[in-house]
Amino acid sequence: MNLNPEFQRQLYLEVSHARLIGVPLVLGVIFTLCYFLDGYRLGTSTANTALTLYMLITLLWGARQTIDSIVEEYRERTWDTQRLSALGPWDMSWGKLFGSTVMVWYAGALCLLVYALATDNPSNLPLLLFYGICSALLVQAGGLLLGLLAAQRGQSKSGSIFIIAVIGFLSIAPWLSKTASVTSYAFSLKTLSWYDWTVNSESFQQCSLLLALFWCAVGIYRLMAQELGMRTLPWVWLAFSVFLIVYLGGLLPSSTYSFSLIAFAVCAGLTYLGLMVERNDAMRIKRLLTYFAERNWRRVGEETPIWWLSYALALPAALVLSLSESPWRDFGAAFHFYPLAIVLILLRDCAIYLYFFYGNNPQRALSLTLLAGILLYGVIPGLFNAIGQNGLAALFFPLWADSAGTGVSCALIQVGLILNLLYRRWTVSTRNTNSTR
Repeated sequence: MNLNPEFQRQLYLEVSHARLIGVPLVLGVIFTLCYFLDGYRLGTSTANTALTLYMLITLLWGARQTIDSIVEEYRERTWDTQRLSALGPWDMSWGKLFGSTVMVWYAGALCLLVYALATDNPSNLPLLLFYGICSALLVQAGGLLLGLLAAQRGQSKSGSIFIIAVIGFLSIAPWLSKTASVTSYAFSLKTLSWYDWTVNSESFQQCSLLLALFWCAVGIYRLMAQELGMRTLPWVWLAFSVFLIVYLGGLLPSSTYSFSLIAFAVCAGLTYLGLMVERNDAMRIKRLLTYFAERNWRRVGEETPIWWLSYALALPAALVLSLSESPWRDFGAAFHFYPLAIVLILLRDCAIYLYFFYGNNPQRALSLTLLAGILLYGVIPGLFNAIGQNGLAALFFPLWADSAGTGVSCALIQVGLILNLLYRRWTVSTRNTNSTR
């Protein structure tokens, strides 16, 4: 049988006689102790221990394995060799995802087997297996996704990425434990409204989990394709944006304002996310302008940053919100909800990040942008507001302004200033890049 070469390579790296014997041996000692605590039978302590070990192993260890399957190769300078292989993005993706976690699933299967033998609620076992396996796959796939993003950024340490995996574990573990303790019958009684449909909450959760897995797999494939040097059009990002808007829009009360609000929030969030996850080298914009001048539209689509698309989708939503009457228009006596001003602030933040990114130390662009955000959103307007200069406070944070027109004007001033600085730095950056060639 011809195995995927990447999967086979991961098997050689991960599977050994010592691990095959050691893992069941260690688990056997733990479960034997639980057996004694349960009064020489497989009872509640054994079941709870098995489920806890399963979560620790598949969520934490699994995420660590998938992150390291990329970052470790980048750190040991073997990632470039991998990229030059004849394997396609899909073979490379699933080979790493399932090959690097083969021992994780070996240990996890043993834990699930013990849980199935010890649980006093066997009717809930199929539901727990579904949620347990899908949740673990989602966290592991998320780890691989983060590893690919780290490789794109030239990040060789996985510690900070693993913190995100820990947060995922802390989010999923209590929910999975609750699923184990609640009967499937209780789930089937709950319903929720999605647009005008009343759907079973259990079915909705299961579909949502499968959809999250699907989009995570698509994200891995696209990032892997980019790492392998394949040109792609941003259709997937557009489809993901529309999907999130439609999916989350159904959970709010059905109205044009609610749908526009969720579209605005999703597109704003994806604008920041797209800016963070994509390569933002200065020459890309120059290539884009060159292709645009040549009317090479396919190349224009390939070079267009994905956060531009999300930002473009946020504009009509902001316009609809601005023209609609809403009780949320004013947050309080000082803060106001001005969608057009927020869109401009969003553009300002992106421009600030790129300004730092085009500097001498792009690795510090995010931390410097966060520092600038603290100053612009909190410290400077707070100081001016404290001394009674609300007009100057609105100049830095336009949502302090008393009218939408003043807020938009203040935001426009900031955007113009930052874009001017960004253009100058981009010009210098592209000139330096050309001179080093």
